[in-house]
Parts: sequence; structure tokens; C-alpha cells
Amino acid sequence: MALSRILPASTHLFERGGFFVLLDVPSGSIFSLDERVYHYLQVVLADPSMEGESVQRLTGLDAQTITEIEGELEQLVVAGCLFTQATQPTEDGSVLTLKSLCLNVAHECNFSCTYCFAHGGDYYGDTMLMTREVARAGIDFLVYESGVHHNVEVDFFGGEPLMNWDVIVDTMAYAWSAYPLKKWRFTLTTNGSLLRDDMFPVLEANDVSVVLSLDGDRRANDANRVFKDGRGTFDAIIERIRRFTRTRDEGGYFVRGTYARNTLAFAQSVRELHTLGFKYISMEPVVLSADSALALQTSDLPAIRAQYEELIAYFLSELGSGAGFDFFHFKLDLEAGPCLSKRIYGCGAGVEYMAVAPNGDVFPCHQFDGVQEYRMGNVLVSPVLNCPEVLAECAHANFLFAKEECGSCWARFYCSGGCLANNYATTGTLLKPYALGCLIQKERIEAALVVKAAESPEKNHD
Repeated sequence: MALSRILPASTHLFERGGFFVLLDVPSGSIFSLDERVYHYLQVVLADPSMEGESVQRLTGLDAQTITEIEGELEQLVVAGCLFTQATQPTEDGSVLTLKSLCLNVAHECNFSCTYCFAHGGDYYGDTMLMTREVARAGIDFLVYESGVHHNVEVDFFGGEPLMNWDVIVDTMAYAWSAYPLKKWRFTLTTNGSLLRDDMFPVLEANDVSVVLSLDGDRRANDANRVFKDGRGTFDAIIERIRRFTRTRDEGGYFVRGTYARNTLAFAQSVRELHTLGFKYISMEPVVLSADSALALQTSDLPAIRAQYEELIAYFLSELGSGAGFDFFHFKLDLEAGPCLSKRIYGCGAGVEYMAVAPNGDVFPCHQFDGVQEYRMGNVLVSPVLNCPEVLAECAHANFLFAKEECGSCWARFYCSGGCLANNYATTGTLLKPYALGCLIQKERIEAALVVKAAESPEKNHD
């Protein structure tokens, strides 16, 4: 097979933890390779014009083996699974409609986490709780803007949203009663300190997915997650969180940790969270200004890569022993995941997803809350949205190929261009990706692809 006729194509070849993996980027096909095929592809992908004795010399493979490998690869090419050609989609912002709304019900928090982007919960302003009037107006706004879309989602956020529990309960009741034809999904992000047993049935009855912030054991958690007086929070929250998660053995929650420069051993933190009895776990990198002592640096990448290697080994070991758990960033659905038309648009901030501050102001997402440059309107005013230039900017920025760096990136269909808020915070523009975040994301995606290859070897080709 003359690979020079079909290459260069968009592929990503890599080795992690003894697994050899090839990703065909346009089709999303993933192949678990044996070492011979891996080394063959290393050579020919580096120089597609190379053939014959040159390939034999550089791979150390004999002519018959190379012929067999090329025959297998050609079958996959003919089947449209490998070396598929990338296409350039056309931007069409008209397909983007508001479907999700963050109600930032509390500009107040009882914690003072060292890495908090929201300045301890007050978003660099006065402490404030959202009223029933504003919350209900937010629901009306979401229903109006979502139009014919049946499925809509509301995320209760803060600060600490449980400081405004009565408004949360009222908002859910209002949504169900006022708009029964919509299918409502609710999420709640909490530090867990105000969780009470009497809240559990309310959350269950409304099918609320709960994100619980906890960074690991006492040592890891209390390094950054502290009360206003500097005391660690682990002892105050751990039993509350454990009691709640025991009511949800089949899911409906994630324990979400954050790792920073002083807590880089996040694989150990995941292990500790699992040991504490949690089955559904996520671990995110902190995003801070580069001059922060806790900010991740490019020099941390080898350590981050090593942590993912350790996490892969632990995850697969627990899976094999029957004690497996869900790690959010290892959950790649290759069969029923988003179609290409959805993957070419990003998180949806400012178009498919918006956030409402306690005073009713609308922003592209919760991380833009208080950034007046990106204020889009107010739910108490008609019309709600009065800043079409911000809407247009967000719609364009959500298009994957609007970002120059993303067009040729092998990970583009897994991150869809990354987080617009992180882009803005680190580069000053929505259109320039957060460079370190991209590198960390690629480490994470490679780890997830290895796990997928190890979980389902029968679905991969060698």
C-alpha cells in the first residue's frame, strides 16, 4: 500500500503505560495496536513517501510482516475507518439556542478557598442572595429562549447555593408547575457543609444531580479548602457528603476535586476519594493567573503526566478487581457520543448556556459573572438580552474553527475548543486558547483513550 497517496491525514499515534494507540481524528476511530504496527506507523507517518527497504531498515521488520501490516491497514482505509480526510465545517450560529441556565443564587460562601475564582463567593462585590422573583424570571427567560427544545437544564451555583435553599426549592416547584411540558434537569454544586438529611428527599424527588466539592483526604482538601478563619473544612463536611452519597449508589452525583501546584498528587487524591466510598469522581486542574503561587506551570507537565499514568493503572486495577468507579474524564462514549455537528461548537457559553447573577444580570457563564464587559442583559427587564454584540462574539467564539490553534489539533473534537472563560482569563480574548490548559487537556484525553482501549479491546483493531 502506498501510504503517500492518502497521507498526510489527521491522526494521533501515541504510547501510554504499555498501550499503543492510534486515533483517526476525523472519524473518531480508535485502534489498540501491537508494538510492531505501532513502530511501523511511527516510521511511515513521519515520512509517508518512505517505502521498501527504507521502511524495513527503520522498523526492523521483514518484508512479509510489512506486507501483512499494510494489508490490514488498507482494509481499514477501504472501510472508511482509518486515514479519513478531514473536512472544514461551515460556521452556522443559528443552530445555537439557549438550553441551560446557571442561577447563581448566592454571591456568598462560608468557605474561603485559596484558589476560588469568585473571590470567596462574593464575585468581587457585595454579598447577595437571589430572590424568588429573580429566580422565577430566570426560569421564564430560559423557557422563552429555548423555544421548542423539550430538554432544559438549570444549575444552582454560588458562592454556596445551599445558603439560599428556600429559593432553590421554590424555583424547582415553579419550573415544574408553570412549564410542565418541559423536561427539567437540575444540578447543584455545593461544598457540602450545609447539607442536611431533610434535603436529601427533596433533591431526589426533583432528580437533582449534585456536584460535591472535595479535594481528597484531610491533607489534600485542607491545603486549599478552608473556612473564613483559615480552619480546614474536611472534618466538617466529610460525614455529610458520605451520608448523602450513600443514598445514591447508582449515581446522580460527582465528588469533584481541584488540584493546584501545592496538591499535584491528584492520583493519590482520587484513590483516597474512592477509598472513602465515593464511586463517581472528577478531578480538575486549577486555573489561576500565572503569578499565583498555586497556579500550574508548564514545568509541572511531566508531573501531571506521571499522575495520569498512575491514575490509569489504579483505575484499570480497580476495574479488573470488580471495585471499579466512574472517573468523569475517562468517560468517552464512542458509540453514542455527540455527533460532529455538536462537537464543532464549544461549551455553549453565551448562546446555549448563560448565567444569571443574584441581581438578575445575565452573563455568558458563571465565570463571567460580574465582568461588565460581558453583561448581556437582565431577566427583570424586557427584552432580557440587550447586548447583541456580546451574543454574536460568543456565538463566533463557540465555533471550534474560529480559533486558529484548534483547526489542526488532534484533540479538537474532544475539547471542542476549550473553556471560553479560561481563554479570557489567561489570554484576554475568547478566541485564543489557554495554552497550558490545552496541554493538560491532551494529557487527560490520551489517558481516557488508553482506558477505553483497555476496557474494550475487542472493539479496537490491531
